[in-house]
Amino acid sequence: MVKTCGVSLILLAMIISSPLRAQTTVSVDISGIDAKLEQNVRLYLSIEQQKDNPLMSDGRLRRLHKKANDEISQALQPFGFYRPTINSSLEKNESGEWLASFDIDPGPALKIAALNFSVSSPMAGDPAFQSLLAENPLRQGDNFSHLVYEDFKTALANLSAERGYFLARFVDHRVEIDLDRYEVRIYLDYEGGPRFRFGEVLLQQDVLTPSLLNRYVPFSRGDFYSLDQVLDFQQGLNDSGYFQSVEISPGQATPDSDEIPIEVALTPRRRNRYQFGLGYGTDTGARTSLGWQRPRVNRRGHKFDSELRISQRGYSALANYRVPVLNPRTDQIVYSVGEVNEEFEDSESTVRKLGVSLKHGRGEWRETLSLEYQQEDFIAADDSGSTSLLIPGVSWSRTWGGDFINVLDGLRFDISLRGANTALASDIDFYQVQGGLKFITSLTPRNRIIWRGGFGGTETREFEDLPTSLRFYSGGALTVRGYAYQSLGPTDADGEVVGARYMMYGGVEFEHYFSDRWGLALFYDVGNAIDDLGDSLESGVGFGWRWKSPIGPVRVDLANAVSTEDQEWRLHVNIGPDL
Repeated sequence: MVKTCGVSLILLAMIISSPLRAQTTVSVDISGIDAKLEQNVRLYLSIEQQKDNPLMSDGRLRRLHKKANDEISQALQPFGFYRPTINSSLEKNESGEWLASFDIDPGPALKIAALNFSVSSPMAGDPAFQSLLAENPLRQGDNFSHLVYEDFKTALANLSAERGYFLARFVDHRVEIDLDRYEVRIYLDYEGGPRFRFGEVLLQQDVLTPSLLNRYVPFSRGDFYSLDQVLDFQQGLNDSGYFQSVEISPGQATPDSDEIPIEVALTPRRRNRYQFGLGYGTDTGARTSLGWQRPRVNRRGHKFDSELRISQRGYSALANYRVPVLNPRTDQIVYSVGEVNEEFEDSESTVRKLGVSLKHGRGEWRETLSLEYQQEDFIAADDSGSTSLLIPGVSWSRTWGGDFINVLDGLRFDISLRGANTALASDIDFYQVQGGLKFITSLTPRNRIIWRGGFGGTETREFEDLPTSLRFYSGGALTVRGYAYQSLGPTDADGEVVGARYMMYGGVEFEHYFSDRWGLALFYDVGNAIDDLGDSLESGVGFGWRWKSPIGPVRVDLANAVSTEDQEWRLHVNIGPDL
């Protein structure tokens, strides 16, 4: 035990008494080549990869520098440069730091002297392959690059898998490099084999009827296989709301068959989903919500959802029963029931409604046909009453663009028509049209301009009997900022807003994001609720903050009513998708 301690002390003393050796530091300078070549050279250079090694010494640095020229030559070859000229140096400055310099002339690139390329039939007649072959980057007389060659081979293989050529293979794939003549000869012979077709769709689930799920399939048995259609199928099932996970994969073809079965493994969602939310909006004040959903009521795919909302402005209780029809991705019948109460300074409304609607796709458009019976008790300034109306309606909407939550470029348009007639179980006659447009265009990835506008109009001879929910108001975060929510419109002798026959608004906004999530905005809004199309419009101007949250932009705006004197700046908060 004593001997061990003695040896340890001796070793410790030797370590402490040994002089500390300074680490050899080096920087690597490369010139004469473009950024793409430089990046690959640095990946090959041992001196670059080990320059921060704490064990680097002057001797080790010199050894690494000696083999640098060979490493640079190897790094240039994938790009077709086999005759580089390299001037290298290794110098130590007064502060003791080393500089390794490499001035590189890559020289001429190898030329493609011969290209022997063929694909078999029926691949040669496939339009997708014809497009790929028309863009073939390998052409006789061009500079040769191993990377381009390999990328083209990969593109052929990927497209084969996407288009159902599952037995495709390269019969010949050679690159012959003749450094004496400094040229390349390429031999590519691609045998596609048969193109497989869609076979039976095998659904692995026991919660929904196969007849419903088969209506999600965008292809028919016997159609040529296409990965795009498989992905479309998967997206449709994901969007259906029935399943927690969706896994789709091609199976194995049976011998002497050109059909590939499609295997679909589905994991259902839980039968019940609950949601609870707290929030605040300048148009609604503080609010809370409670939701209950059943994404799968029965094996036929019926759905149920309900929501209770309570805010400082009132409450709403709504429930919907949804039945998929025709194409279940876009078409459904919705039975709805609910009650909505809203209270404002000059008006109050309680609406009880029962309705049915058919929502379906018409090409790229979404069309909704509806029939709603509503009974409303209302007060609008000095007007008050109770009405019962049977209201048929139709609406169309369409959205252009990609990501509708945070949009760089996109457009949304919607328009609706509705009305009632005393001959059809209604207390009054009215006809109404309403629509809106929002256009977003990007100037740069972090700058965009947003244009928006809306309009509405009502034709009736009994306006004083028209309930509050069918009158037009303006002002607030979604129409004209700088004014309180629903504060704009014709007034009575006491200055109370009574609602209007017409409504119009428009606005332009510039947004600049100084980071991936945070930005600033400047905007100008104009609009009003009016009884005569010649009446004046109000305007507001302001600025705001933007935050890209997971559920869409959070917009916090300060706006001033520039067309009205002595107005204070008003805060507006709005949260939700761009389109």
